[in-house]
Amino acid sequence: MVLSNIYSCHGYICLAFVLSVGCLYTSAADTAADTGPKVVLQANRENLKVSPASLKPQQVHISLGDTATDMTIMWATRVHDISVVEYHTGDRQKAIKVEGETIKLDTTNEDGAKYLHRVCLHGLQPQTKYFYNVHGESMDTLSDQFSFTMPPVLAGNTHSFMVYGDLGTETHDMQFLLQEALNEKYEAVFHVGDIAYDLNKGQGQIGDKFLQKIEKVAARTPYMTVPGDHERNDEFLHYRYRFSMPNLPWPMPSDNLWYSIDIGPIHFVLYSTEVFFYDEVNIEEMLQWLKTDLDKANTQRSARPWIIAMGHRPMYCSIDKNDEDCKRDNSLVRTSLEDLFYAEGVDLVISGHEHYYERTWPVYNKRAIQYNYREPAAPVHITIGTLGSVYESDKSTNVGGQWSAFVLSETGKESFGRLKVFNATHLHWEVRECANNKLVDQIWIIQPYHRPFNLPRVFIPNPLGEMGDKWLQNENSFGLESFLGLSGSHYGDDYQTKLTVLVCVFVICLLGLMLRKKVLGFIRLCCLKQEPCNKLKAVVHNNVGANV
Repeated sequence: MVLSNIYSCHGYICLAFVLSVGCLYTSAADTAADTGPKVVLQANRENLKVSPASLKPQQVHISLGDTATDMTIMWATRVHDISVVEYHTGDRQKAIKVEGETIKLDTTNEDGAKYLHRVCLHGLQPQTKYFYNVHGESMDTLSDQFSFTMPPVLAGNTHSFMVYGDLGTETHDMQFLLQEALNEKYEAVFHVGDIAYDLNKGQGQIGDKFLQKIEKVAARTPYMTVPGDHERNDEFLHYRYRFSMPNLPWPMPSDNLWYSIDIGPIHFVLYSTEVFFYDEVNIEEMLQWLKTDLDKANTQRSARPWIIAMGHRPMYCSIDKNDEDCKRDNSLVRTSLEDLFYAEGVDLVISGHEHYYERTWPVYNKRAIQYNYREPAAPVHITIGTLGSVYESDKSTNVGGQWSAFVLSETGKESFGRLKVFNATHLHWEVRECANNKLVDQIWIIQPYHRPFNLPRVFIPNPLGEMGDKWLQNENSFGLESFLGLSGSHYGDDYQTKLTVLVCVFVICLLGLMLRKKVLGFIRLCCLKQEPCNKLKAVVHNNVGANV
């Protein structure tokens, strides 16, 4: 019995010794793990839980950057990863790697791809094709290869754009529309509000679905947007995070969803009409920005003669809904913007919101200024919201006023706009059906005198033009090449300078004709003094004698 008790105590002592050694080993292992190995193991365990599909980039889309040499690339993933773009001009061995930023969008986005990525490329060359891939930390996440071509900036190029509004995932002819965008090779696509119907719906799934659907176009052609009323949820949260527009921080601030961009001879102004309905505290801020921006654009009118404005809600419409803002006599959009656009000489205003198509004559204060588009003396307004007809079709049984030039009477016809700017004086607009590319409407706007419309038709331009001003201010160069705009930094259509040169040549020729008798008389008078004539005869005689 005593012996068994001794053995028993000895067993307990051994067990205690084993347990104490085990604790010491565990403690030592924990201490070693603090130096790194445990973190690596844990990270590996987490990576094992992540499916490859969660790391795969999706919804790739691009937009123009702050300047004509910048491009912004965005995409989404379901799990967190870093943001990397590799791009080149054809030789993959010379690819440049650029890292960007990643943010998380989880508010009202429970079922969506929460991690959004953005990379900005700078110093790109005009009219150059670039190839690029996006990926995360691991090269296993490498996306398909996409490409884009930077817009040209010099004269002699036709600039082509696709324009539409109110496009959603249920639009019937969306695939035809996207194929058209690829075939025509537009320099940019402008979506004037009401995007996806709606970006935040389905806990973010609708926004993901829409951006994935348009990826084959938006990853190759800059996709430029303005907010509509269907983007206003949670202070435009999904719109501000999912898109990045020029000269704005990212995510875009809810109180500053407007911007401008220059492409060739065109100054595009994109503004938010929603401030007049949901954000009244920022109305004055946007109006002040618009005036400052348009004032500056008018000082550069010789280089970029066309000014085109885009906003979601129109100023004029003929639809059969009297409660719409564009049908009211005291329209908030029209009373706030029309005088400004008229005074600043905006050539064309394009909107969506109403699910039909309408074109006006040059119009101001609800009155058609003229019934043609040659040298228009007021802005032309276009409403192109036909892609939203599947959600609600708007009808027009009565033309709204004598300012209305064309209304598409057939409802439910999905169509898009094609905008082409050929040079400083000729702009072509046409509307085509998505399903069969059938022509619906077209016009030429011919404007040789770009200027504020509240100025008289006959005006005296700046004698030197924009490039002349820069030349005098010693910007970049004092040479003649800079003065004439031949250095490549200028679009090449400084019409004020050309007009001045032509006027000067005409005046010199006119003076020569008027004073030709006096000039001839002066020559005869010199010869009557004999001395000049005798000298001339002597020179001729000497030369003849020498030859003999």
